[in-house]
Amino acid sequence: MGNNLCSQTGEISSQFPQLLLKYEIGNCEISLTAGPVENEIVECLVIPTDSQYSNIKESERPTFTQLNGKCVFVSSKKKQKSKILAVVIDQESIVSSDKSDDEKQTIYQAVQEALKLAEQKQIRSIGFPVFISKDHTTSATIMLMAIKLSITEQKIKSLKRIVITLDHIEQVSSFKWVFQQVFKGNQPITQSRTYSSSIMEQMESISVDIIKPKQKSATKEEKL
Repeated sequence: MGNNLCSQTGEISSQFPQLLLKYEIGNCEISLTAGPVENEIVECLVIPTDSQYSNIKESERPTFTQLNGKCVFVSSKKKQKSKILAVVIDQESIVSSDKSDDEKQTIYQAVQEALKLAEQKQIRSIGFPVFISKDHTTSATIMLMAIKLSITEQKIKSLKRIVITLDHIEQVSSFKWVFQQVFKGNQPITQSRTYSSSIMEQMESISVDIIKPKQKSATKEEKL
């Protein structure tokens, strides 16, 4: 896959996402891929949006007002995938740097709500793009821990495959490293349905300094 990494734009170019890493918990496979998320072979895609759904086509917007929660399910039309619209990019939540924890909480809750909603709809496979936080390491840690805790606590049965798809070369090193720590490391993960201080402590223990050498060689790195 090394030839599919565009060093000029930093974007990953390949018609179909390619597998980087995967891990199984019970009957559910968690995969990390790289490529266009819209081409991921899943039943449902999670689309990050704002509370006005401004990046969503008029015909695909919910016809009701979302009062609670961060996710809305939109049924598939014709041969299109079903979608879950996740409100994670409202500007008022991320303008101020002192609201960093609010942003992390928003991402964490959105991932768990999307998985719960997919389970309720008996979706078998779901794809996430990267929910942007202050850096790729933070995004990876929040998303992957939310996924792991959802599987272990909510006793997911319908979902058989959960995918995070990367679309930028700078994301690769961080996400691969965090994936290995979350799913293959020896560090225990506290059982919690909310983004608690214990999860913050675990995030901080995943040192950015360990990843920096890999980030510098990212363009050469991944023979994925």
